[in-house]
Amino acid sequence: MWGLVTGIVSYFPFAWYSHRYLDDHGMPPGFSRKLLVFIVASVLSSGLGYGVSRLTSSPQHLQAQTQMQKKTMQLLGSTLHCVNDPSNPKCQQNAAAAHQLLHQMLGTELGGQRG
Repeated sequence: MWGLVTGIVSYFPFAWYSHRYLDDHGMPPGFSRKLLVFIVASVLSSGLGYGVSRLTSSPQHLQAQTQMQKKTMQLLGSTLHCVNDPSNPKCQQNAAAAHQLLHQMLGTELGGQRG
């Protein structure tokens, strides 16, 4: 939660300083400059928000998130094999595991927002 708040709040100072920096270096106003300011401010505020979120998360939450990412990557890798041969029985198991993982991810997200 703090990461989201930090990311949103920090966007505006990052955009202002980026705009001022480009002013000082003589970049002419226009679409390219606005796009560059938007991208720089978005990347910096997202990075700051991620860092704050990482610092304020409990070790149990980080460990559960890492395990879920590993399971997702394994399922994605095995899904690529199923594209070539969908009748393979292993693909049926992968589909069931993917469905179960999806419910687990959605349940975790919904449970995290309530508490």
